[in-house]
Amino acid sequence: MSVLELSLSRRGSTAASGLVWLWVLALALVPSGLAALLVFGLPPWPGEIGVQVGLTYLAHALAFSATVRTLRYPGREEWGVAALYLLLFSLALLGVLAMGRLYYSRSFILLSTGLAFGVLLPYLRYLPPRRLALVPGGVADVLPKVAAKDVRPFSQLDWERVEAVVADLHRLSPEALPLLGEAALRGIPILHAAAVYEGYTGRVLLEAPYAEALAAGGPRGFYFLFKRIWELGAVLLFSPLILLGLFLVGLLVYWDLGRPILFAQERVGLGGRPFRAYKFRTMKGAPRQGVYAGEEASRITPLGRILRRYRLDELPQLWNVVRGEMSLIGPRPEQKVLAEAYAREIPLYALRHAVRPGLTGWAQVHHGYAEGLEGAREKLSYDLYYIKYFSFWLDMRIVVRTLWVLLTGFGAK
Repeated sequence: MSVLELSLSRRGSTAASGLVWLWVLALALVPSGLAALLVFGLPPWPGEIGVQVGLTYLAHALAFSATVRTLRYPGREEWGVAALYLLLFSLALLGVLAMGRLYYSRSFILLSTGLAFGVLLPYLRYLPPRRLALVPGGVADVLPKVAAKDVRPFSQLDWERVEAVVADLHRLSPEALPLLGEAALRGIPILHAAAVYEGYTGRVLLEAPYAEALAAGGPRGFYFLFKRIWELGAVLLFSPLILLGLFLVGLLVYWDLGRPILFAQERVGLGGRPFRAYKFRTMKGAPRQGVYAGEEASRITPLGRILRRYRLDELPQLWNVVRGEMSLIGPRPEQKVLAEAYAREIPLYALRHAVRPGLTGWAQVHHGYAEGLEGAREKLSYDLYYIKYFSFWLDMRIVVRTLWVLLTGFGAK
């Protein structure tokens, strides 16, 4: 049961997941129903209007459901996630109406979509606070710092107000067992403190024994294959814009630094296999292996700083995506010499190679650029969170946050 589902449940019972989707389906009725009343008046409506209203409700229900699934993962971009899905499903709705040559009212679609955003965003931002009862000890002692509004010691909550009990199941004291037994009898979920920590921070704990669940290996299954299909399709769909961008940036680099405009660097990919990643040149002189970007700051040209700030220097890596060496989303590929050094010092570092490296990733949108052993360790905690919760919805969360990163230049070096 996710933290979001707990917040929507009065008691955190096993029926919480079903209640979430009932709330979502009911909420999606509001914008389409209200817009229909304002534009078409009271029912009954002609059949063609009824079809449009029904399809619009379906689009909103799908957008609301996708938004809720994506927002299970940590972050503060509720408006961006909601706007993305409402836009995508509204465009899909228009496509269905146009291809089916069905009647549609532009004023109804615009009004209903605007109302949908106005209904969904406040609902997501002002969810009732969670009431998680905390059993002290181990990781549970850290949670008040990362989830201060939601967790309370047992002394501050009575059983009727508890939605879930949180405890470090690896470090239980004898005094905690009666409390957990009472919670189990009452049907109240018992959550592992390490999992709750992950849900609030977007990071995994690398220290034993919390990293033991990661030893099973990387993700497999349908989405592992489907991810490759949809990412390649997205690159091909936007290939005219990509080629134009490559041409324009290439001209600027040629004007700034001359030939060659590209450089290739050996990076580590899926399964630890090396490959050559391509980038536009942003520095004077020849690139060096195993050197941090911070040590090369004096060599970066003014144009190079702009390209690096907005990640335009990485556009040629879309060729690596087409070749199957990289994904659009995944852990950033590390230089081979640095990856080998980190693997000797950081346990589980090699596990980040269980998925294809990406142009953007969970660590990049939360941590940005990092140098040194400690920076690599912190980024690894984000990368392994991504691998542990590998899913389409987490990828969509990263897409939204990446747009913010591109606009602000967050984490650039």
